[in-house]
Amino acid sequence: MQPITIKEIKEAVQGKLIQGDPLLRIENITTDSRKVSRGDLFIAIIGDRFDGHRFIEEAAKNGAAAVLTDRVINTNYKLAVIIAEDTTRALQDLAHYYRKQFSNLTVVGITGSAGKTTTKDMTAALLNENFKVLKTDGNYNNHIGLPLTLLQLEGDEDFAILEMGMSSIGEIDLLAKIALPSYGIVTNIGAAHLQNLGSIENVALAKGELINNLPGQGTAILNYDDKLVRQMSADFTGEELLYYGFSEKADLQAFAMEYNTQASKLYFTVKQAAETRRLFLNRPGKHNVYNALAAIALGRKVGLDWEMIQAGLKKIKYTSLRLDIQKSAEGVLIINDTYNANPLSMKAALDVLTNMQGARKIAILGSMLELGDNSREAHLEIGKYLADGDCDLLLAVGQLGAIIAEGAYQAGFSQKNIYKLNNNNEAAKLYQEHKKEGDLVLVKGSRANKMEEIVAAIVDQED
Repeated sequence: MQPITIKEIKEAVQGKLIQGDPLLRIENITTDSRKVSRGDLFIAIIGDRFDGHRFIEEAAKNGAAAVLTDRVINTNYKLAVIIAEDTTRALQDLAHYYRKQFSNLTVVGITGSAGKTTTKDMTAALLNENFKVLKTDGNYNNHIGLPLTLLQLEGDEDFAILEMGMSSIGEIDLLAKIALPSYGIVTNIGAAHLQNLGSIENVALAKGELINNLPGQGTAILNYDDKLVRQMSADFTGEELLYYGFSEKADLQAFAMEYNTQASKLYFTVKQAAETRRLFLNRPGKHNVYNALAAIALGRKVGLDWEMIQAGLKKIKYTSLRLDIQKSAEGVLIINDTYNANPLSMKAALDVLTNMQGARKIAILGSMLELGDNSREAHLEIGKYLADGDCDLLLAVGQLGAIIAEGAYQAGFSQKNIYKLNNNNEAAKLYQEHKKEGDLVLVKGSRANKMEEIVAAIVDQED
């Protein structure tokens, strides 16, 4: 980040400087005391499990030059100390102030129930062909991660590509007001975070906060094939609305999709106005074509030619645990999609399993969390979806995984090909007992399940 003085920080957060030099310049800001380097500002955030105020001494020991707190502190270290009423809000206010220093910066906000991280990765890769880009690191997409991302701006970036996540109404509204996006991309709407939101309609309302915050000269890029996303256009007051999808009514349309297993390439044709281009991705899945279309729509809008588009698609640096394809020494192909799961992303992953080639196709599936009262029905639906696809063996992990197994059985999937396991260790061990050369194995579940442990166990044992 560019240096910022303690005085500027104090004023941005409407705080009080109770000790230290107001002209002291800060060149890095963190909320993690373990990552503090000499000269940093440490902000003591109060989270669900930890109170950052407990780690002020550790931050000072690691070299912090200043701390931002919500209370008077006693310390033996010579620190600049700023007190604000709420340290989380102070972080957000500071990030908003800092973002406004860069009038030439264009911010792109990306949200949706599934695919937003991959769309962010794709968008950044394409824009990197002709621009300097900052993008959200990993899943820093919430009320703390997004401000920290903005505070990484160095001042010479053309674009900031920011993923915006949420679990309740009002969260994306907050993120958009901090970041001031000119472009908004919405990938899809599905049954995610229903425990807090209650209905898919409320999910759409929450995601639509991004579009509602775009300025008069802003551009919304929406998935035409998703009815709830398409309906967001009714409230859009910006300058331009761009649709993407497989529908002929989309401004950017994809068709003729084909996955080449030997080349590990997904080919598809894109039509925009009178132009058509044949492109490819190095990842499988129709949902990834949707993600790419959103990125392409933005890329074309800001002037990228088709050669730049394809070059960017070849250079995508995907966030880990999202359709990572791994091949074991014994010829087993593993689709590691263990970062998270909701009904939309689970179906997308099962589609990949169906459309790829394998001697046997095996799904190792865990629970989808935060679905509230819809949880049982959602898991049954995934089981039925699996049974209607192309899968030979189901390993269902955990109590909610067992409901997936129940749904598959109800839909006609053979009981002898269903295994219910209590945990990841049991699932890995069982697969080892049944593995065959040429297997294609999908492993997927919500983040809390840590199902990458299954992938690691399979690969380690086979290696």
